[in-house]
Amino acid sequence: MEEPSFHRGEACELLETLGRDLGMSLLPVRMDAMLQEGVSVEATLSFPDEATRKTAESLDVVWIQGTEVVAAFVVEAGPDLGEGVRRLADLLALHPKWKAPLFVVSEPALRTGLGAEFHRPIHRLLKKPMTESVRILDWARLQHEVNELGERVRYLRPEFLAGISEAPAEL
Repeated sequence: MEEPSFHRGEACELLETLGRDLGMSLLPVRMDAMLQEGVSVEATLSFPDEATRKTAESLDVVWIQGTEVVAAFVVEAGPDLGEGVRRLADLLALHPKWKAPLFVVSEPALRTGLGAEFHRPIHRLLKKPMTESVRILDWARLQHEVNELGERVRYLRPEFLAGISEAPAEL
């Protein structure tokens, strides 16, 4: 397998910056940070149960606005191809009515492997198949769009990501 041209940390940093530029807050990887600041987790975010909350925290970047999740991302870059897709599958299995858009950030060289992962029988058996619930963001395109927009990015809405991403069914 070819070495990815980007790394998880680089992609997460871009997604975090983009989220902040769009006026979003970020879900801390661990809620401990919020608790130490005296913020009530229950008042801040609405998750149906502890398992769903912990699974959401396992994602690479989660944008929140008020008490709602706006978008969630996993980054597929490196030897553990499919690991992020499995975390999304866990989330959808625990919370089949999940409404926020879910994205996998990757690069074209990994498309075949990602396509195979999305089309695994276990992922198609979810109440709503992953191919209908998740979109794929090409890393190079995301980076290009964000760089081209520059400071104007703050005028966008998070929904613009749907226009630069594709459904796994298309793989």
